[in-house]
Amino acid sequence: MKESILLRIFPWISLTALYLYFPVRDSILTPGTRLFWMGFVLAILILEPAYRYVQKKNIREEWNSYLSAGLGLLTFGIYHLRVYLEELALKSSGSHSGNERFREILLVLLVLSALGFLILTLLKELGKDSAGAQSVLKTSKQALVRYFILNLAVVFVILVVINYVSVIRNHNFDLSSKGQYSFGPTAVKILKNVDKEVEVIAFYPRPLENTTSSDKANSFSLRRIRPDLEIYLDQLQSLSPQFKVRFINADVELDDLAEFGQVSNGIILLRVKKPLTLDGKQFAEQRVSVKEKNDLEDLERKLVQAIVNITTEEKNVYFTQSNGERYSAIFQNLPNEKVGILSNSLSFLNFKVKGLGIAEGWPGRIPENADVLILAGPTVAFSKEAQTAILDFIEKKKGKVLITIDQKGTENFNWLLEKSGYGFEKSVLSQIPSQPGVIIAKSFRKHPIEETLTRKEMGSMFPFGGFFLPLSSLASGGKTLEAFPLMESGGESILDKNNNGKLDTGEEKRNVILGMILKTISKSAEAAKESKADPNSVTPPLVQSDPNGNSDSKEEGRVVIFSGTSWITDQFISYGTNYELATSSVTWMYQNLSLTSIQPKKEEVSTVSLTDTQKRVVWILGMFIFPGLIAVLSSLALIQKRRQEGEES
Repeated sequence: MKESILLRIFPWISLTALYLYFPVRDSILTPGTRLFWMGFVLAILILEPAYRYVQKKNIREEWNSYLSAGLGLLTFGIYHLRVYLEELALKSSGSHSGNERFREILLVLLVLSALGFLILTLLKELGKDSAGAQSVLKTSKQALVRYFILNLAVVFVILVVINYVSVIRNHNFDLSSKGQYSFGPTAVKILKNVDKEVEVIAFYPRPLENTTSSDKANSFSLRRIRPDLEIYLDQLQSLSPQFKVRFINADVELDDLAEFGQVSNGIILLRVKKPLTLDGKQFAEQRVSVKEKNDLEDLERKLVQAIVNITTEEKNVYFTQSNGERYSAIFQNLPNEKVGILSNSLSFLNFKVKGLGIAEGWPGRIPENADVLILAGPTVAFSKEAQTAILDFIEKKKGKVLITIDQKGTENFNWLLEKSGYGFEKSVLSQIPSQPGVIIAKSFRKHPIEETLTRKEMGSMFPFGGFFLPLSSLASGGKTLEAFPLMESGGESILDKNNNGKLDTGEEKRNVILGMILKTISKSAEAAKESKADPNSVTPPLVQSDPNGNSDSKEEGRVVIFSGTSWITDQFISYGTNYELATSSVTWMYQNLSLTSIQPKKEEVSTVSLTDTQKRVVWILGMFIFPGLIAVLSSLALIQKRRQEGEES
């Protein structure tokens, strides 16, 4: 009797343990506890078939019990194999580790085996009750019926508990082809390491909720994408307890908007509380716009970028102001010429903005706590002392510098550019006849800065700037900085000598470089060059630094330099992608990650065209071959079963 009770209880314990294992494991953070939980559940799964075997149960009679137990162990094994492969992908710092398709197959097998274990266990145990009820007395049958109903109630309670725990822990299997509703390995690696509490506030109306917005079409679009966003943002809370997510309808819940400033539906606001500062800003925050269904394709990359920007350690940004820069006092009374919007925005991106002038010992001394130096359009050339200080900051201290060149100023930064083999050419560039000196630059090279731009198709309005060009006279051995062109004007820009906005005789259309990345040459790259130059060297060739900006930011000086300044002023920074380009150039300075591995999750529907012969083959297989095969196999199984019954009788 005791044996019978144990054999009836074991399957339900195994089923409950396996289904609780997945959500509970993801909520355990310490490796030791996680290992104990894994061993405990594995022991339960092994205990049932082991106990049946020890009790010398006939394996042939109990084949369904062993098959059920085998499916449970198979599910357990597939799950951990998939976890192992995901950890390998994380160690490779990207999702492109060569096992993505295999992991997708394992995910499908995992779901099928887990469902098979559940269904087979239910059918097996409830079938035993049904079989027992056919050969007992009426009172016993009633007891079996009650036992059957009790079993159903227990199973129902177990499933409810498992579902509740899964919802609380937000455990799910994303079966969409591109992982549409879950974060990839690179994003998971970044987000799990966030050590600050991040508030994520999504401003969207509920699907059936009324709205006061006059734009009915836009409101309908926002209501339609809110369920997808809820599924997606809930993943943040399951990855780390540091994320707090909530939804607000900005058109209805007006009382909840006071703390967020000016907001509207269609915005996801991410913010982190800052220490008490003199600027009075309580949060470092960034906004992500998601207003259409296709905006969800690039949401993962936008969210990760925003979270990285606001959770990194606060950096000190110094604007020089002694050489007629736009941050200096002479431009503060010129609303269109100052850089107030840019400096104010950096304070929201977790940067502490300060001025660097005579009071701070400039020129000649850059503060030790300076993380980023911004030279916003100096109109007066820097002295030798200032040039030496800037070069030492870049090359020796591995500092980060953002430079914009003023077209009308006397500082052209050729003393810096020549170290990378480039120079600056003052020239008027035009593209629009009615606006001489203005071009719309839409040509960006692949780079982490470019990847964060959400409105690249609008381009950057770039007024009153020259361009960069390579210097043929500088030998490659004399370079101490490596250059990477970031932004180009496009083939429609005119070298407009008379500044009339038109292509005249003697003028030409030309694609020129407007923005560049300069980086200190790493030791490995220098060793590789020396090895290449010396045929007797035994030093193996080394990999040069990645032009896409994937190297360690602490180990290299970085410079982002643009050939114009007006585009970052308050007059023009709101046009096109100017604002994003300026802020992304600064935030990239201290990024060690590349977002190239976080690919847009675009669901592509592939179509297959069949020839007439292929259609005929498919029709024959579906109408005759498969049904015939099933009939033959069923007949063979029935014949075999009847033979066994005849032998036993």
